[in-house]
Amino acid sequence: MLRSVSLLFVCAASGFFQTSGETAAGAELPTVMRNFRLEDQNGESHEFYRYRQSKAVVLFFAGNGCPIVRKSIANLKALRDEYSEKGVTFLFINSNPEDDRESVLKECEEYQIDLPVLLDEAQLVARTLKVDRTATVFVAVPKDWRIVYRGAVDDRLDYGAQKPEASHAWLKDALEAVLADRAVAMPLTEPKGCLIDFQPEPKKLSYSRHIGPMLREKCAGCHSEGNIGPFPLDCYEEVAGRSRMVREVIMTKRMPPWHASEGAAVFRNDASLDLDEVRRLVAWIDQGAPRGKGKDPLEGVKPATSAWPLGEPDIVISMPGPVHVPADGVVEYQYIRVPYTGTEDVWLRAADVLPGDRSVMHHALVFLRYPEHLRDRQPEYEGGLDGFFAGYVPGMRPAEFPEGTAKFVPAGSEFVFQLHYSPTGKPADDLTRLGLYLHKGEPKRTLYTRAATETDFAIPPHDPAYAAKAAFTINKDTVLYSMSPHMHFRGKKFRYTAAYPDGSSEILLDVPHYDFNWQTMYELEKPKLLPAGTRILCDGAFDNSASNPMNPDSGSWVYFGEQTFEEMFIGYLRYAYAEEGDPFDDPNGPGESRGILAGLGQPITAESLPGTAWRAGRFKLRFKRDGVLHVGRATTGTWAIEGAQLRLLVAGETHVLRVEGDRLVSKDGPLALLERRPAN
Repeated sequence: MLRSVSLLFVCAASGFFQTSGETAAGAELPTVMRNFRLEDQNGESHEFYRYRQSKAVVLFFAGNGCPIVRKSIANLKALRDEYSEKGVTFLFINSNPEDDRESVLKECEEYQIDLPVLLDEAQLVARTLKVDRTATVFVAVPKDWRIVYRGAVDDRLDYGAQKPEASHAWLKDALEAVLADRAVAMPLTEPKGCLIDFQPEPKKLSYSRHIGPMLREKCAGCHSEGNIGPFPLDCYEEVAGRSRMVREVIMTKRMPPWHASEGAAVFRNDASLDLDEVRRLVAWIDQGAPRGKGKDPLEGVKPATSAWPLGEPDIVISMPGPVHVPADGVVEYQYIRVPYTGTEDVWLRAADVLPGDRSVMHHALVFLRYPEHLRDRQPEYEGGLDGFFAGYVPGMRPAEFPEGTAKFVPAGSEFVFQLHYSPTGKPADDLTRLGLYLHKGEPKRTLYTRAATETDFAIPPHDPAYAAKAAFTINKDTVLYSMSPHMHFRGKKFRYTAAYPDGSSEILLDVPHYDFNWQTMYELEKPKLLPAGTRILCDGAFDNSASNPMNPDSGSWVYFGEQTFEEMFIGYLRYAYAEEGDPFDDPNGPGESRGILAGLGQPITAESLPGTAWRAGRFKLRFKRDGVLHVGRATTGTWAIEGAQLRLLVAGETHVLRVEGDRLVSKDGPLALLERRPAN
C-alpha cells in the first residue's frame, strides 16, 4: 500500500510563538504558545486554545517506531490518569513525515495509545517550537499560554540505556508546580529521542512570481471590492500589510473557508489551499513578504459589478416591503408570502436569495407552494426541516444548479419567505429578494433539496461532545449532487455516510470542524448514483462546553429550536432521480453505483494519464504532466510508465502498479478512476 504524508496546513512557520529566552548554547526558544488547529489519528479536530479551561496542557512529540517514545507511553498514560482529574490535558503530536494517519492508528493500536495524536504532517508546529527530536514534552499554562516546561519526561531513558527508576521526574514536578501556582524549578531539560527528518522549506520566494498568482486564483474572488471578504486583497500593499493576519487565520484554519476532510470525496467547489500552497505562503511571510520584480498579479482584479454574484437575474421576486428588526430581543420567524405573477411555467438554472441587510440576517429560506391543481406534486418542506426551494445562510455562496438539472416553478405558484433575524444592538430594516435565472427548455432532471433531520435531542450542560444522528432513505435510484450540514452555535462536527442495500457503506462527506459562519454547500465533482434503498446516515456532535467560544450559555440544557441559542441537526441533500440509460448507469457491475468509472476509456499511456485522478485504498493519486504525482492534498512524487508497469516514487519509496489496457491495478485489485481533467 502506498505510504503518504497527508499534510495539513495549520500554522505559520514563524511568529507561531513569542520568543524571549535563550538556551545555554544561545539558541532562542519560544516561551509563549500560539493557537493552532490539527486533526488527530481519528480525524477529530483539535484547536489548541479550546483547552483554555485546563490548568495546564501537556504536548508530547511522538513518532512511530521510536524506542524512547514507546517506552514513555505507560508513564505518560499514568500521569494522564493522575492529573486529568486535576484539570491537566494531555496531547500527543506526531511531526514525522513518514507517519501518515493509517500508520499512526496502527501504532496506537499496537501500543494501546488512547490519547489524541495530533498530526503535524506539515511539520510547522515542530519547526516553530524548534523541536528536532521525538519524546520532547511541553507544558503550557492556558492562563497566558506561557511554556513553563520543555524537555524530557524524566531521566529514566537514554540512548541504549534505561534505569529501573527515574532520579528526576521533571514533567511531574512541573505539573505539581503549576497546580500549586509556583515557578517550575527546572523549566528546561535535554530530551532524548529520535531525530525528526524535516522536509526542505521553500526558498527565494517573491510576491510577483509565487504568491500573487495564487491569491488571484484562490482568494481574490471573495477579497475584492464589493464581494463577501471583509477587506480586499487586490494589490501587494494590501497583502503585505495584512500578512500577520493572513498567517494567523491559516494557523487556525479559519481561512480558506473549507471544512471538509481530505479523502471522503472530491468537491468541485473545494476552496482549500493544498500543502505546497500553504507552505509557500507561510514561508514567504516569514521571509519578510518580499515583492520581487514584475507586474502585480492582483492588478486588474475586478470589483463586484452587481449585488447579485451570478449576475442580474431574469426575474426578481421582492418582498412587498421591508421588515423592521429591533435593536435587541428575540425576533420570531417572519413568514412572508409573495405570489409568482408569471403566466407561464418556468424552469430555473439557478435561484439566489439576496438579503437586504446581512448584518441582521441569520438565514432566509424560500419555499414554493404550487397552485391547487398541482398540490399533489409539491415537495413538502416542513418549514425547512425537510428541505427548501432556495436559501441564504452565512457562508453559502450561490452557484448554478448542476448541469442537466433545473427547478420547476409552475404558473400560479406562491413563494414563502421564511426569515430569521438576529438583532445587533441597533435597529435595521431588511428587504430580501429572490433572483430567478431561467433555464432554456425542460431539463433532463428535476433538482430537489431535501434533508435528514433530527429534532428529538437534549444536550446536557457542559457536554463537550453530545452525539446526534439523523437518516434519510433513498426510495428511487437517485443522483446525489451536493450536501450541506446545518447546526447552530454549538455545532462541532458533521458526517454523511451512504449505507447501501448490499450492506456496504461509504463516507460521502466528513466535516470534523463545523463552523456556523460558513455553511457550505459541498458540491460533488462527480455526481454519485445512489441505488434505491440506500440510507443516508448523518452523525455529528454538539459542543456545549465553556471551551466553545461561540457557546451562548454552557450551563443550560439545549433542545431543538429555531433560534440560534437553541439547536438544529439537519443534513441537506441536493439530488435528482436517475433515469435509465443516463451516463451514471454501470455496464460492468456495482462499481459504478458507487460513482466510480470502470476505466479510462482509452489505453493508459504517458499522454493519456496526465489529468486523471485515481483512488488507491485511502489515497487519491493525481497524475500531472512531466511525471509529477500528487498524493492526497499534500505529498508530491513522480511517476513513469515502463512497459506494462507504472512506477511511482513517493516519500523515498518505490511502488509499482500494473497497466492493463485502460485500467491501473495494484496487488489489492483495480484502482478507481475518480476524475478526468485537462492535463496541467
